[in-house]
Amino acid sequence: MAEKKRFIIGGFEFETHYEYRAAQEDVKKIECINEELDIQDPEVALRLYNDIRDGIITFNSPIGAQYTEHVADIVANKSAGLLDDRELIEEAATKAKSSRRLGLIFVGLAVALIGIYATIEIKEVMETRRLAKIQEEVKSAQDTNNSQKNVNINNENDDIDSVENSNSENVSSNTAKANEITEDIITSPWDTNYAPEDREILPELTGLYAENPDLVGILEVVGTDINYPVVQTPSDPEYYLRRDFYGEDSTAGTLFVDYRCDIVNPTTNTIIYGHNMRSGTMFGGLKRYLKQDYYQSHKTIIFKTLYEEQEYEIVGVGLSAVGYDDDENYKYYNFINAVTGSELKEFLDNIQSLSVYDETIDISATDKILTLSTCNTYTEDGRMFVVAKRVK
Repeated sequence: MAEKKRFIIGGFEFETHYEYRAAQEDVKKIECINEELDIQDPEVALRLYNDIRDGIITFNSPIGAQYTEHVADIVANKSAGLLDDRELIEEAATKAKSSRRLGLIFVGLAVALIGIYATIEIKEVMETRRLAKIQEEVKSAQDTNNSQKNVNINNENDDIDSVENSNSENVSSNTAKANEITEDIITSPWDTNYAPEDREILPELTGLYAENPDLVGILEVVGTDINYPVVQTPSDPEYYLRRDFYGEDSTAGTLFVDYRCDIVNPTTNTIIYGHNMRSGTMFGGLKRYLKQDYYQSHKTIIFKTLYEEQEYEIVGVGLSAVGYDDDENYKYYNFINAVTGSELKEFLDNIQSLSVYDETIDISATDKILTLSTCNTYTEDGRMFVVAKRVK
């Protein structure tokens, strides 16, 4: 049975994406109010409560309702005298007038920004769904002709260099074939067989490793803003999903390596996960690779592991969806180690079919692979991945 998608904010779980978005908007309003107003001031709390009660400020989710109750509690606990003293109420109204005006202006600005944000999101979803529909149509036609199932998909993005329509002109012309793998057993010049105690930590990483022994390296995508420490926690694979490098709560999280990968003796494929932050931090900048000019001019990755500096060349960009147990979506993130040529060929065939660009992903049987994986809104539960091969 397919895993049901969960939408969770602050301990509240929502059934639909629309309820989830309403909660996000309420959170933004609450953050704006709390930044601009001292709601612990009984006079301010009273004015705020009246504005909510009168519909000047509105909330549309349980989070908003909870906040309203919180404001009401403050009024009840701190403003009882004000409620019984009309003269004080008038005085409070005068004192709070400028704060109220500023607060309403700020809330109005927040609502406007949220409207813009929602408009952009809707536009993005509509565009990417249109492209996904084209993808399905092309795949269907290619299935009929027994041809390679490849199609370019473009994803519009509103916060980092617009990539709108960067590939849409070539959506139906993708004809590149996956590399052929003829070897029965694959080997790589990068294969090693070290015991962990036999590998020395690079001197330049010893200080950072002392601060956090979960460190496994530093990832730099040359010419971009991606230059972060990378961690790995095999016993708790997603520990850093919402924690920073020092273990503190953080929505941006920390880049982390798949728990199945081996840093001491690298597996065929090393997968690094990171959040697609709208600010562009972490793996938020990867969406730029959906613009072909950017992809062509930013090909180098330096992954300085605890033990050695590795250089990779980016050879492919793809879009996929999370594959659940009962569907046929290829799970690119389950390819970790290949022993036989057929295992590698299956991986190459599938990522080629998911490729954004009409070119063969240049990976051979002797290559070690690095995959950067993040979320992408081109479809529900969408994923974007950048694939690179080791060159040094």
